[in-house]
Amino acid sequence: MFERISIVAFVLGASAVGCAPSQPPVVDVDVSHVPAVVYTASEGAFTPVDEAGSHADTQRLTWLFHLVFHSREASVLDVERVDMTFVQGGETLWETSYGPAYMERTEWIAGAFADTTEYFMDNIEFVDNHMSAIETPVGPALPPGEAVSWVRIPLAAPWFAGADRVDVTLTLSSATGAGGVARHAVPLVRPDQRVDLRLPFEGTWAVNAGNDLTTGHRRTGLNSLTMYGWDFTRLGPNGLPYRTTGETPADYWGYDEPVYAAGDGVVVDVRNDIAEYGIGETPPRSVLEADDDVFAGNLVTIDHGNGEYSLTCHMRAGTIPVAVGDRVKAGDFIGNVGNSGVSQVPHIHFNLMDGDAWIDAKGVPALFSRFEKIRMGGQPLAFELGNPITDWLVRPID
Repeated sequence: MFERISIVAFVLGASAVGCAPSQPPVVDVDVSHVPAVVYTASEGAFTPVDEAGSHADTQRLTWLFHLVFHSREASVLDVERVDMTFVQGGETLWETSYGPAYMERTEWIAGAFADTTEYFMDNIEFVDNHMSAIETPVGPALPPGEAVSWVRIPLAAPWFAGADRVDVTLTLSSATGAGGVARHAVPLVRPDQRVDLRLPFEGTWAVNAGNDLTTGHRRTGLNSLTMYGWDFTRLGPNGLPYRTTGETPADYWGYDEPVYAAGDGVVVDVRNDIAEYGIGETPPRSVLEADDDVFAGNLVTIDHGNGEYSLTCHMRAGTIPVAVGDRVKAGDFIGNVGNSGVSQVPHIHFNLMDGDAWIDAKGVPALFSRFEKIRMGGQPLAFELGNPITDWLVRPID
């Protein structure tokens, strides 16, 4: 998903008949998009949900991607405007434009953004076993000889559901008076989920982090895997995830709770020996570099067929009863909640992906079948197929 483009400056030609316009200078820029595959439906339901206020229409069909620019020009190119055209089968569905005020509100960072483990390691600072992002914000401009990334670009609207491509055009200017446009096409792929998934727990749990645009899952996306994942946390009768102060893993209501297979399939990967860290702590970088699985902690990966694999992780060491080669059914017990890996607090992380080795696989959007959203002051809302959004309270329908 990398293409070499040329940005051609606009130069006014002479108005007299027979006078050919001057040849414009060529501005040398490379453009790429991250992730390599951008899905057209990644939050909300793939089909309309009628409940008013369940989530905004603009969240039902949402794209999030990043653009990376490498300029080889001698002067800074300022981004004046961005035009986006949504296309289906070569025909325009919708067009929209963003001006300078919008550009200033979006996120631009120095360097080339990547969704790889290496980028995550280099741009997350591990201080006293705590994580903090160290990306450097910049303005909407392309400096000479350097990479700049326009990151976490959100695009959403239900009528874009049928688009198979978005064409992005940047109008640029420079202090030298030259100007031009940069064009880049981002293919959009509609997911084709085959596996029937149930929530991997019993009872009512909170969606601590879904894959909507406000969460770290979508905005960072380790290896493009966690972009489409969920973190589920058990709440107690006090309405909190912990009993007292939440200073230890065992104080959390979800700790040691059973975890269940989300769908039928064959176990293809298991880790059952990774030690836990304290609340809010993460393994040192040296440990993460020595053992990739420490990111996910104790885990079970299931092959559901049709190229679909699920990752369920952060479980407690020694509690996983299944082994590679075992066939499981949806609802089978596969372990207990722990605080292993880069977990912060005890929870279940779940992800559908396109390969059996999670560190190399890419995340795939997924929907759960037959669950309820708990609503204050109203009856639970039943979903035959849907995407639990951050802060929802959900429970499976047996």
